[in-house]
Amino acid sequence: MILLTSPEPSENSVEIAVHGDLDAVGGAELRRVLGTITAKTVEFDLAHVGFIDCAGARTLLRADEHMRGLGREMIILRPSDTVLRLLRLLEFDRYLLIRHLGDAVGASGTPPGH
Repeated sequence: MILLTSPEPSENSVEIAVHGDLDAVGGAELRRVLGTITAKTVEFDLAHVGFIDCAGARTLLRADEHMRGLGREMIILRPSDTVLRLLRLLEFDRYLLIRHLGDAVGASGTPPGH
C-alpha cells in the first residue's frame, strides 16, 4: 500500500510512505502514484517495506532517473534492513540518495548502463 504522508503536499516536497511489498505489483502502484506528483522533491519512506525484489529495486532506480530527467529529486528515507540490503547488493546505493536516521547512506550518481 502506498500512502501520501506529507501533512500538506506542496510543489516543493512530498513524502510518500510505502507499506508491504515492493515487487512488480507494488512497483506498478508506485509508478502510478509518482506520475501524479508535481513536487520538486519526492521522499519515499520505505521503513515499512517487508519485502523487495529486483523488480521493486529497478522501479526505484527508474523513478530516480525519471525525476532527475525532470530536474527534480528523489530521496529514499528510512529504508528497512531488507530494502537497504538489496540496494547495496545491487549497488543501487551508489546511485540513489538514501537517508537513514538523518544520515546519507547513498548518493545519486549515474545509473548503471548510462
